[in-house]
Amino acid sequence: MEQDRLVLIYCYRAHGEGWQDIEETVWFDRTPCHYGGERLWFLCPDCRKRVAVLYGLGPRFLCRHCYRLPYGSQNETFIDRMMRKARRIRQRLQASTDLTEPVWRKPKGMHRKTFDRLVREEESANQAFNLVMALKMKFWGINDFN
Repeated sequence: MEQDRLVLIYCYRAHGEGWQDIEETVWFDRTPCHYGGERLWFLCPDCRKRVAVLYGLGPRFLCRHCYRLPYGSQNETFIDRMMRKARRIRQRLQASTDLTEPVWRKPKGMHRKTFDRLVREEESANQAFNLVMALKMKFWGINDFN
């Protein structure tokens, strides 16, 4: 590793083909931080954008834009988003992430208004999740929930 670049030397094999020896140079860029120091970034070898992460999904290490990778949340359905939202709120409330269990007590140090608001938000997300699941089950012809 030199001052402004990293030379990657590795072998790559695609789906049963022969091994390829690859040598690739990844350049760095630096940006100043507000309170001193600097932040180091990769420059994508393909598009030259400043990125924090490069992905090795093919023979080269490229950014998520070049590999056309979506964020995980972009592939989520409404049900997935509501479940994730309810679980995130439950973690903040220090409650079980099991959506069937009620939220019993306020975490120490949390204001009552904040607790009440978070419980309402969690219940709303949980109700939306349950409603959509019930509609899907009805659509699939599953009427008995036992």
